[in-house]
Amino acid sequence: MSESILSYQQADSIRLLCEIDLKKLFPAPKERDRFDKNWNDFLKSDLCNKEIFELKGDRLKYQSEHLIPSKSNDSPPLFLVLGNPASHSVKAGMFFALEKGKKEHRFWKGILENAGVLKLNQSNNNASVEELNESRKKQLLDLNYDSPFRIGLCVFISMPSASSGNWSGIAGVQKLIGAKAMRRLEDEESRRVIECAKKFLSPNGIAVAFQKNAWNGLKSDGDVSYRIENAKKGKLIGSLKGMPNIPLLGVPPTRLSGPCSRVLRRLLTIKISNNP
Repeated sequence: MSESILSYQQADSIRLLCEIDLKKLFPAPKERDRFDKNWNDFLKSDLCNKEIFELKGDRLKYQSEHLIPSKSNDSPPLFLVLGNPASHSVKAGMFFALEKGKKEHRFWKGILENAGVLKLNQSNNNASVEELNESRKKQLLDLNYDSPFRIGLCVFISMPSASSGNWSGIAGVQKLIGAKAMRRLEDEESRRVIECAKKFLSPNGIAVAFQKNAWNGLKSDGDVSYRIENAKKGKLIGSLKGMPNIPLLGVPPTRLSGPCSRVLRRLLTIKISNNP
């Protein structure tokens, strides 16, 4: 990976260690100047950032998240590709660790459970957020849940950011590095995700993109480009780039939990009925 902008390695069952070569990400000095001017504000935008980012010279290192079970069963694999991680979730060591006010994130019940995709076991109603996160992680890795699928979780842009505010989401990452650098990074990230998909999804899996950049970066050339109206109407149906036999479905973002859940259920039902 010496020629790559982005290098990465799996540190444990969920933690992904990433490193960006800033010289390659920013070939023009003015692009690096923009990053340097923005860096401190970005770093301060979430209290967790100082624990998961490290900037030394031209090397930006950070922790990210990636949960693909090593165990297998007879269920078809379902690859859920999100936008980018929230910094607090990376620190907590689990996707969608919590909502504002330390509530359980809508992703688990409001979206996946309501869509008939995943029902996790929750025997202790008094469990803390930390205990719930650890329980979810263990169940996903052990395939100990109720689902017609074997679930894998991935992010399209590996760099974390705050969950709210001026530096939140993928828009916050682009604000930090600029639009041109974002396109370069997306090329690298799409290769990373496709590499994982080839191992996890073949031969009978399905991929789902929950975010605009993820859909546009992973779709095949002939597939429609992302529009939120098409996502809400369930019209984002295509195939993974370089993998014509693997369906790619696009759904509304997780912040729109109702539409997201309804479209996810409908599209997966169609795919299952067409490929029994």
